[in-house]
Amino acid sequence: MPGNSKTFYKRRSYYARSRKNPRVPKRTKRKTYKNPKDHSDLYTDENPKGTVKGLKFRSKRDAIKSVKRLRSLRKRGKITYAHMRQIGTTMEQRSKYHAHPNKDIREGNKVWKKFNRSFSKK
Repeated sequence: MPGNSKTFYKRRSYYARSRKNPRVPKRTKRKTYKNPKDHSDLYTDENPKGTVKGLKFRSKRDAIKSVKRLRSLRKRGKITYAHMRQIGTTMEQRSKYHAHPNKDIREGNKVWKKFNRSFSKK
């Protein structure tokens, strides 16, 4: 092609290489992935055995109930401290990067953020 520089061809080959194996989230199939390089997503349940269901961030009241439930599960020994922190971080990230955030979701995010920051004060 006349008129194209050497850097054009370098860039074209670079982008062609990076597009050969892009990471595509598999949202249609809910599957357990052993290798985190294969797939990583906030909404994929990679270990269904330890799943805590019913946690919400839709409103401030829902988030407060969820935090209380999480702390009670930790107190009863149903989940570990590390698992509680991971769940808190995940819920904060889900509410932070929600596709359609509204005022209630932002209030729920504040509750989860406060929950996660309470660990760093100790």
